[in-house]
Amino acid sequence: MFRFKQFDLEHEHSTLKIGTDAVLLAALIQANPAQKVLDIGCGCGVIAFCIAQQLSKNQPLPEVFGIDVDNDSVKEAQSNATRFPLLPESCFHFEHISLQNFVNQDDNLKFDLIVSNPPFFHNSLKPQDKNKLQSKHGDGQLSFQELVDGVNALLAPQGRFAIILPSAEDIEFQKLTKDQLFCQKTRYIRPTTAKPVYRVIREYSRTPQPEFEEHLSIRDAELKYTREYLEVVEPYLMLRGSRE
Repeated sequence: MFRFKQFDLEHEHSTLKIGTDAVLLAALIQANPAQKVLDIGCGCGVIAFCIAQQLSKNQPLPEVFGIDVDNDSVKEAQSNATRFPLLPESCFHFEHISLQNFVNQDDNLKFDLIVSNPPFFHNSLKPQDKNKLQSKHGDGQLSFQELVDGVNALLAPQGRFAIILPSAEDIEFQKLTKDQLFCQKTRYIRPTTAKPVYRVIREYSRTPQPEFEEHLSIRDAELKYTREYLEVVEPYLMLRGSRE
């Protein structure tokens, strides 16, 4: 069980356990005023539920969708929805399905916000564990081109798409979005102030806009959480090593 400030999530059976990437992606997104949200590769639903916390006071109530190719992950997300205290279970729709098949289900279903912490190691050495393979490797699961195509098919005209990737994969992904999706916000994440960028969070829209950039370090030179990081995750997490 992983305990957030306002809710708890089971993640023992999901392909990818709750970690910094998912929480940062959700925390750095301004979800309002989205009415329909889609989490691609939802796992146990951590990003979906963090975004649901942001939208929980909205009226009418939001609809939060999550899809994943791993059935155990989807079952866990569905179970988590039954215990989520901030929105009724009917607000959540978690489905065991690939993005490619989900796109073909309903031509009229469009989303105000699409998010993804995708399987991103497309060319690296693959782990032996099948669940880690599905959660972290795109080969044979979901190519970046298929992800871009799926987002283009599902994103509403004024919608936004947010993704977190390692630096090298971010460069690859940027090439595919050229002239299709337009980056409006970029956050460069460092594990410490002394180390290079290791994750990039980008938000895209369908129309060109002035791009906003910022840098965020998780820990300082003394390996304490930075004030900036604590401010970002404060709505969700109670962290040891917080600054006084």
